[in-house]
Amino acid sequence: MMKKSIMLLLILSMVLSVFLIGCSPSDEPVDTPPVDGTEDPVEDPGDDVPGPPSEPTGQLIIGNSTELSGDWIPHFQNNAAEADIYIATGGVSGGYPTVAMTPAGEYLVNETVVESYETIENEDGSKTYIWNIKDNLVYDDGSPITAKDYVGQMLLWSSDVVLAMGANGNQGDRLVGYGDFSSGTTKEFTGVRILDEYSFSLTIAPEYLPYYYELPLVSAIPEKLSFWTEGIEVVDDGNGAYFTGDFTVEAQEKHIDNARRAIPRPSTGPYVLTSYDEASKTAVLNVNENFVGDYTGQKPLIQTIIYKLVNAETVMDELATGGIDLLLQSASGPEINAGLDLVEQGGFSYTTFPRAGYGKLVFGGDIGPTQFIEVRQALAYLLDRNDFAKAFTGGYGSVVHGPYGEAHWFYQETRAELNEKLNPYPYSLENAVELLEEGGWVYDANGNDYTSGIRHKKLDDGTLMPLVIEWASSGNEVSELLTVKLVENPDLAEAGIQINETVMTFAEVLNYMERNSVEDPKYGVPTYGMFNLASNFTPVYDRAFYDQYGHGYNTTYLDNAELAALGQSIALSDAEDKEGFKQKFVDYITLWNEQLPELPLYSNIYHDFYNDKLVGFEDTPFARVIPQLVHCYVTE
Repeated sequence: MMKKSIMLLLILSMVLSVFLIGCSPSDEPVDTPPVDGTEDPVEDPGDDVPGPPSEPTGQLIIGNSTELSGDWIPHFQNNAAEADIYIATGGVSGGYPTVAMTPAGEYLVNETVVESYETIENEDGSKTYIWNIKDNLVYDDGSPITAKDYVGQMLLWSSDVVLAMGANGNQGDRLVGYGDFSSGTTKEFTGVRILDEYSFSLTIAPEYLPYYYELPLVSAIPEKLSFWTEGIEVVDDGNGAYFTGDFTVEAQEKHIDNARRAIPRPSTGPYVLTSYDEASKTAVLNVNENFVGDYTGQKPLIQTIIYKLVNAETVMDELATGGIDLLLQSASGPEINAGLDLVEQGGFSYTTFPRAGYGKLVFGGDIGPTQFIEVRQALAYLLDRNDFAKAFTGGYGSVVHGPYGEAHWFYQETRAELNEKLNPYPYSLENAVELLEEGGWVYDANGNDYTSGIRHKKLDDGTLMPLVIEWASSGNEVSELLTVKLVENPDLAEAGIQINETVMTFAEVLNYMERNSVEDPKYGVPTYGMFNLASNFTPVYDRAFYDQYGHGYNTTYLDNAELAALGQSIALSDAEDKEGFKQKFVDYITLWNEQLPELPLYSNIYHDFYNDKLVGFEDTPFARVIPQLVHCYVTE
């Protein structure tokens, strides 16, 4: 057990007093794994391990406990597992973006894609980026990629057509003309221009400048328009790019819906999605022979990647017996300890890093009891989150009090101030009852003074609302622990609250939470006031839309103008104004912690476990698995 003891010491040094379960807070920052801003091509590991092959070879099986649904793009519904497939085939920064992201979460111009670029400061305060892309970029089938492919992607996923179909439609939402184009008011997207065959421009709207993360605002990726639509072309007459042809919901909905799940599908990334088995939730990816390289020029050296669903109860057996080769983001204490035992036996390795995200309860801010702040806060007092986090993570994690993770630099540098300002909601039945009484939950079912049973609140129309919360649960490990620690907690009933759990698939949880009536009208009917899930963050910390009532990103449906304004302000900071950015973050988190649209449960110290046949694998809080695997190879 020597290796496990050393590992525990390492974990303690990484998260010493970052609210580590049962300990007091500290001002010391979390030590994140050191990663250079750029990454070198695959290196020879030495005499004991065969060097990298000259051509792609072998296969790697990745296990993930989040099940795939077969919807391969993030514009409608896309969970973390599907995001990996999307990135592998060219989405976000996985293929040919104009702006690439390093494993350290830094953004830079992708010189594999961009021949040259220039910026123009316009008189109206807007800023234009002109991208000149290289002429050697092709899709996996060999067809050429031009400026129209980049512009077409921007137009398609910001159009009123996909918005009407239930997509988030937020592509280019900080560019000039987005509002008019996405609403269908104008046919042109004025801030998106085609200049010539391999040149296009994107113009950031003045109201979004200065912006702390400016470069990602003008990142663009190519999309094969003929795969998604029929009879549609993208043109530019000088006033902005637009679509020609019958670009309407009636004409294109069928094509777009089919393309969401179609296999084969075009790829601009290191891999091509070649098959998907719905029954086993397994996707097979093979090397894209026409991929010219990531931002460092590196091409993949693993021929086949299999991405499969794993059961938390048997996953370590699968790893031990070769059923999987790489297990991503182990989060629970028992699983991590089992993985460390496996490493100690030999033949396996691991990486560990603090999570840029958190597990949480999401409350319905406009439905049932959870629309009232006193109920949300009372629930926080009735769940011992220190105990919960310790039970779930086994000590490999911490409690956070807002939408951030231990990996965020701005949290690390403001932790002391936040510790003084935030309410940690220590366990207290007395505080919970006091809040409920203040909130008017003082009646029984007959309208008499409350004495026992389920509390009721008299609404403005005179009706009585019972304090019964409907919970949409995916039935996972966290759900099971919530049942024990919250739902079956005797103090919950003592406080006069009842929670009803309805177990469903994770895809259904997301549909109900997002009220995605496009998938089925039933999902559009507000039904559940509580959901359990988790969120991870990109390096761009922008809360502009997450608290804006009516926006697709606001899945809590809480309507609080002050919170929305504070969230909007954070990223609207000059890139040099680090202190101003941090102060806005503190102000926002302080109000968020009071309003409590969500209840954070834990932020993990993630562990990836893998077979030693995988050479060169590293992981960081912001890295995605496939871009990292491009710099790895396997030995057989």
